Amino acid sequence: MRILLVLPVMCLIGSSPQMIISGTNQPDTTIVTHLLDGNTAEWPTEKFVTNKATKMEYAADNDKQSLFLALNVSDKNVQKRIMQDGLNVYIDIKGKKKENRGIEFPVKMGNITSIENLKLFGFSDGEPRIQSIKNEGTVNIAIAWDTSYVMHIEYSIPLKMLEETVADLNTKKISIGWKLQESELPSITSQHVPTTTTTRQVGVPAGTRPSGSSQGVSNANSNTSFWTSHTITF
Repeated sequence: MRILLVLPVMCLIGSSPQMIISGTNQPDTTIVTHLLDGNTAEWPTEKFVTNKATKMEYAADNDKQSLFLALNVSDKNVQKRIMQDGLNVYIDIKGKKKENRGIEFPVKMGNITSIENLKLFGFSDGEPRIQSIKNEGTVNIAIAWDTSYVMHIEYSIPLKMLEETVADLNTKKISIGWKLQESELPSITSQHVPTTTTTRQVGVPAGTRPSGSSQGVSNANSNTSFWTSHTITF
């Protein structure tokens, strides 16, 4: 059984998953229930896909209000890269691979990297802007490590931020991209990982502190990125 570690100075939303029952006493699989708590246990395992270059498991889902994204990061070097330099998530509602709308997390703020904050860009005028990871009516993020020191990150993105008329998103196939940023740290490819495949400032657990559908993976410009697709239905 997975037990979340409570990180110092870090507030995570915790509650028990709820069973949604229809009028016929059968689970209503058309209703999505995701808890933004940094625990991906309620996500069906079949929704996750593994990116071979980074060993990150990722999944996407939605209900009538929000797009949900989840990441399981087991590789300690990848965790360090995320904590040191950040991870960008891109959302292209036209199904392309444009990087003009997305979320940066964690956020560099001076000489520190904050997991209390995220940066939005391309969603509206006045961006990029930095905001709290918990802010009603906008993008929210939860991050935690389990007892095996696997990092879990969950995102909740209101559909109204993607399209003015949410109904227009129904049955639309969108693209979701992930990019590991990198500065002076050695690239993942230097650790004999394939370069191409198909497919709040707080304390962190020991061993994770920084030390210095088809998908494509690339290491252009010293970044590791990959894309997936998700069809929004409700």
